[in-house]
This record gives sequence, structure tokens and C-alpha cells, in this order.
Amino acid sequence: MKRKSYSPAVFLERFVALEVRAAGLIFGAAVFGVLLATFGDFYVHNSFTELISEIAIGGFFLLVGLELRREFASGTLSGSTLKVALAATVGGMAVPAFIFVSFAPEAARNGWVAVVATDIALASAVTALGGFRRELRALLLTVAVLDDLGGVLALATTGKSPKLLFIVAVVLVVAFFAWSIRKFNFGVLYTLATTALVVWLMLQAGMHPSLGAFAVGFVVPHFDPDNPSVAERTEEAIHPYVAAIFLPVFVFLHTLIPVRIPDGAPANLIVVTIAAIVIGKTSGIGVVLTLTRKMSNISIFEALAIGFAAAAALTVALIGVDATLADSIYEQVVGLGVLGATAIAVVLGVVAGRLAKAERRELP
Repeated sequence: MKRKSYSPAVFLERFVALEVRAAGLIFGAAVFGVLLATFGDFYVHNSFTELISEIAIGGFFLLVGLELRREFASGTLSGSTLKVALAATVGGMAVPAFIFVSFAPEAARNGWVAVVATDIALASAVTALGGFRRELRALLLTVAVLDDLGGVLALATTGKSPKLLFIVAVVLVVAFFAWSIRKFNFGVLYTLATTALVVWLMLQAGMHPSLGAFAVGFVVPHFDPDNPSVAERTEEAIHPYVAAIFLPVFVFLHTLIPVRIPDGAPANLIVVTIAAIVIGKTSGIGVVLTLTRKMSNISIFEALAIGFAAAAALTVALIGVDATLADSIYEQVVGLGVLGATAIAVVLGVVAGRLAKAERRELP
């Protein structure tokens, strides 16, 4: 009997189909990076690693744009769910930013961008390990997607002296793409080529490329009654490579952080970062969900579980660190804070999820 063969893309897609595996790759890459930097004094940064980082960021935020557009198209982001999720997102971004800006050194305050967003892959893994029920998982992922949108907008503020000509070029390219892909029924390659062009233009403009890649994803057509939409085909084509290769490599490169404090860097900034992410995120989201729990039909334990899961901010937080604090004495300590906060949030999210599940099981 002839064995069934798979293309590399199919193999990788099967491997990362479960969020736990995708999150495991990302978290494993982070642990490996820290260990290698701490005990092997290893660090690498060159034009090739920069290219890998830009590909990872472009691909990741293209997927975020596709995801958010699909949620709007399907109606998930509507009604009471959207209202609760929006309120929770605002709280979950405002409180961490306030804590960080209030206690971080003035020269490091731009790093607030790193503490406001959520890592969708890790949050999804927490829902699986914590036994979140389906409705709770949907609410968390809605908050996570909106969180990432907020993170994109926050990253857009990190550019220094943006060049107006290139910004105008980005707007024109995205607008032309939105019209032409519908007019001429272009597909995946056209989407990827446009994303690459927009990422390059954003970099030339002096802005973080995340917003441009997100914009391309958000305008991709999402409905085709006869065939899979361009958005579905694009996601199917790039998701395995982004999730299984580029994001783990990106995380590895940005967690080559030795567990020691650089000369002149404030050690307490690690604690500030952990507090901003874990306490800020959990309280900002948890309070809103607790106050609206009758509308969402969730318990206090479940509200806390969602808050902890949303505080697992590894990938997007590291993107924020790279965008705001690169080559400064604060980069390493904030990065260590992000790693510590993510580990704490994952553990607490799983525990809170299990307790919430047990509590609901005991209800009559």
C-alpha cells in the first residue's frame, strides 16, 4: 500500500494545528534562548536576523488582520460579546500601561507598548490546559484579537520622525490592493507581495511595520460562496510557516537574554514589568468581566482565568520591547520581565481555569 505523502506546508500545519503545540514551540524557543545566552554567552544580530524578524512580524500581523476581519465578517465581534470584549480590552491595556509608566524610569517609559498586548498562541494554550469551556474560550480569543489590534496601534506610535511621503505611499498601496484584489480576483501571491512591499515602505517611513501588515490582512476578501476565500487560502498558506518557523525563531533571537542585570540598568524594572503585565492585565480585564459577568454568564474565577491567560504576552511583548527599547540598557531587563510575567501568567491561568471548571461542575 502506497504511503500518503504530505508537502512541507501540510506537515507543519498538522504539527501546529493544536494551539498547545504552537505555544510549546514559542515558549521552548524562549527558554532555549535564555539558557544559551546565560550559560553559553551567545548572541547574534546581523542583517539576516533582522530580515527574519521583519518576515516574522509581517507574517504575524498579516494573520492578525485576517483573523480580525474574519471575526467581523462572521458576526462574532458584534452585540453584547463585542461590548464586553471592548471594555475588557480597554481595561486590559490601560491598567498595565499606567503601572509601567508610573514606576519605570523616564527614559524607559516608551516600553509601555510591550506590556499591553496578548500572545494569541499562548492564550489559546492556556484555554486548552486550563479546561476553559467553549464560551469562555471564545470571549478570551475575542479580547486577545482586540488586544492585538490595540498593540498594533500602540506600535504605530513608536516611529521617530515618520516620513510623510512613505506613509502616503503605504495608504495608496493598501487602497489599490483592496480595490485590485476584488476587481481582478488576485490571490495569495499577490497578497504576500503586497504585504512585503508595505512592510518595506513602513520601515522606510520610520514606522513599525506591524500596522501596514495588519492593514493588508484586514482588507483581504473573506467571502466566496463557491470556493475558499483569498483570506482562507492566504492563512492556510502562511500559517504553518509563521507559527512553526518564523515566530519561534523570532522569539529565540529576542530572548538571547542572559539572566543578569546590565551595568547601569535598574533591577527593579523587572519587577515593574512583571507587575504591569500580570497584575495590570489581570485586574484591568478581570474587573470589567466581573462587573459584566451577568451579561457574559461567567463566574469570578472565570473572569480571573481570562485575565491571567491574556497576560501571557510573550511574542507581542517582545516585539514591543524590540520596537521601543532596542540597544538601550533597559531592553534586557524589560525582556526578562516579559519572560517572568509570561511564565507566571501561564501557570496562574491554567490553575484559575481548572478551579473555575471545578466550581461550575459543583453548581446545581
